[in-house]
Amino acid sequence: MKLKASVLFALRMLKPHPGAITTAGKSLIGAIFCIGLSLIPLVVVLTVSEGMIEGITSRIIDLSSFHIQVNVRPGSSISKSAEELKNLATKISYIDGVTESYPERQGVALAAGSTGRIGATIRCLPPEIFNNETNFSALFTIVEGNLSLSKPNNVLIGTKIASSLNLKVGDTIRLVTFKTGLNGKIIPKITPFQVEGIVSCGYQELDSLWIFVPFDTGYKLLSDSVSNMLVGIQTKDAFSDDLYKTARQVADISPAGCVVRLWNELNTAEFENFSSTRIMLIFIMILIVLVASVNISSALVMLAMERRKEIAILKSMGASTSGIVFSFLITGFCTGLAGIIIGMPIGIFCAINVNEIISFLEYIINFFSKVWYNISVIFSQGQMDFVPIHLLNPTYYLEHIPVVLPFTELFCIVAGTLILAVIVSIFPSIRAGKEKPVETLRKV
Repeated sequence: MKLKASVLFALRMLKPHPGAITTAGKSLIGAIFCIGLSLIPLVVVLTVSEGMIEGITSRIIDLSSFHIQVNVRPGSSISKSAEELKNLATKISYIDGVTESYPERQGVALAAGSTGRIGATIRCLPPEIFNNETNFSALFTIVEGNLSLSKPNNVLIGTKIASSLNLKVGDTIRLVTFKTGLNGKIIPKITPFQVEGIVSCGYQELDSLWIFVPFDTGYKLLSDSVSNMLVGIQTKDAFSDDLYKTARQVADISPAGCVVRLWNELNTAEFENFSSTRIMLIFIMILIVLVASVNISSALVMLAMERRKEIAILKSMGASTSGIVFSFLITGFCTGLAGIIIGMPIGIFCAINVNEIISFLEYIINFFSKVWYNISVIFSQGQMDFVPIHLLNPTYYLEHIPVVLPFTELFCIVAGTLILAVIVSIFPSIRAGKEKPVETLRKV
């Protein structure tokens, strides 16, 4: 049996005469739609997880740990004054591959507003880090006020802290810091600041921690016992192999008492958690595609039973077993391909518009929840405030999911689905090829 004949027989099974769609044909159509439907959530999960992890990773790397971090140990020569730390940052900025270098002092404090108190991390940074051209400021959105630390008594706070303390731009926030006295007692110090701006990086887990203070003011505010000093370094690419070369150059010019660390060393646990979660989600989605592919096998079994007469006639005319097997493999391959043609565009469309889809679903859910809440209030004596439902809680996820289409992974999905379609077609194809024409024609 020639290749052309095998292909023509496969096309006849895939496209029967008009009005002659049999049970096996309906099963093939069902298998196509099952493959398509199973690919939609796989593509969406892959794209959303890729965008979510990339968005959170970029914020952690660029805003929290920096690409490279030089930690200054207490008691070293660099820790004696703010000018020494500034000079080290300036010296590092001239290294090839370094794009930005800033001194920073971090410490913990108690932030007090008009309605309460909350623990926070004080980040003392130079005002120029919030200029428009820096990678640091590019990840912030100004909710209210200005993204500026031009005055010594100005601070920038996150939306979560502003909401918790009921603060607005122009309000006074008091920072309670602590230091150890000569007698070993803890001495509190209250310093008032004016809120210059309320900002958000789109990730509340970070917004809820930070209060930004001008470097010179914050350096005097925090003591060595409750703070640490560092130089944050940004490079051209945090994932480049040249990052290690740059880190070695930074270590060479750093004086004694300084420890150079890379971003992946500082955030190992978080990134391992992201990777394992993503792999688990993709594995579950692949299982769904595998279950959907089984429909191809069952459809081909029914197709072989319905086409027994035609197979017998072809074999009696000289068709080989391998030719019949190949025809059914082509049928299974084309079924998987048709499912891909249906599922991939829909999945990519849903992934690109995932933020709008989530917002629409939240609107519908909250609309009916609000209706049920109003009805329950009528019949209940107590009344509780209505709490909106969030499909992706912004406390743990990004407020806006960056859309990143991983073309390499999408290609692997297409190739894997086609291979899977051929694999599940092997058994029914071999079974169809072993049909004995004499016994089949005898029953006709």
